[in-house]
Amino acid sequence: MTSTNTHIVLTAGGSGGHVFPAEALAKELTQRNVEISFITDRRGNSFSGKFPEAKEYRIYAGAYAGKPLIKKLFALFLMGSGLIQSLLILHKIKPAAVVGFGGYAAFPASFAAGLLKIPLILHEQNSVLGGANRMLAKRATLIATTFPRVERIPAGIPSAYTGVPVRPEISAVRDTPYQTSTNTFNLLIFGGSQGASIFSHVIPDALKALPDDLKKRLNIAQQCRAADLPDVRKTYENSGLSPELAPFFSDMADRLTRAHLVICRAGASSLAELCIAGRPSLIVPILCSPDAHQLKNARFIAENNGAILCEEPDFTPDYLTAEITKVMNDPSVLAEAARRAKELGRPDAVRRFADAVLNTAKKGA
Repeated sequence: MTSTNTHIVLTAGGSGGHVFPAEALAKELTQRNVEISFITDRRGNSFSGKFPEAKEYRIYAGAYAGKPLIKKLFALFLMGSGLIQSLLILHKIKPAAVVGFGGYAAFPASFAAGLLKIPLILHEQNSVLGGANRMLAKRATLIATTFPRVERIPAGIPSAYTGVPVRPEISAVRDTPYQTSTNTFNLLIFGGSQGASIFSHVIPDALKALPDDLKKRLNIAQQCRAADLPDVRKTYENSGLSPELAPFFSDMADRLTRAHLVICRAGASSLAELCIAGRPSLIVPILCSPDAHQLKNARFIAENNGAILCEEPDFTPDYLTAEITKVMNDPSVLAEAARRAKELGRPDAVRRFADAVLNTAKKGA
């Protein structure tokens, strides 16, 4: 399906979990000769330079949830300013549809689309409709979902199970089969774009307690918050381990290709990438995620035997030492989890999503 003279606005910002799917969709739509514009907040991740032919607009937006009263009032002011900016931008460029990827940075433009009666497609990454999308849902023309069942979608609002569009370099990992090894064991640890302090506290102590024969096989790449790095390095000293530690890994596709086990949070984009790649994981959902959405995300994968689920209160050094020992001594466990995870992946998610966007735009024309 190729479209010409169609203009689609994508709005996202903040974490990579919102930005990466927007980038993947933008690439797919651009290949179909669709004109793309981005509306993003002034502080969030930028699309600058990645799509030189696309127009990028920066607006005001502010996080509201969980803030003290003064900051909530300021956030409302920023949101109101961003809404006015978005109304002017959308009125000027008159797109065929607006695609919102959730989060406060996407709220003003998404809300403006609803006011202007422009078809609005929302992408919901989690198994529970997020706060911003919940406020927008009744104005949506379509909600595209990551999971086959998503809670809190209002009755009467159409939805489509498309999956999460992932970056092409991650999709390419799927072509490299998962390989077990008796010589080396590549352990990849990341906590999302913000890192995860619990990993810095638990994982080094757990790995230090492994038997020496397992330590000799272990290659560790661990993402840490910048503030945690000195303490993590110190904990690993004189342990017989030589981990690679960094606040961010830019070559995630290569690392996923080599990984025998991933330890991570339960953000929807991270889980989608693991399933597309077909890599086994030990998932530790954030304890206080809104509506327990990370736990519900993780349960979907774990109940289908594509991952090991450990809730945060149970994630202790003793638990992890035992679990790592088990899977390193019996690699067939992880090979089966890799196979099951790959079955859950939707490698055609970006095509399905692009089709849904263009069909919705066409109906609204």
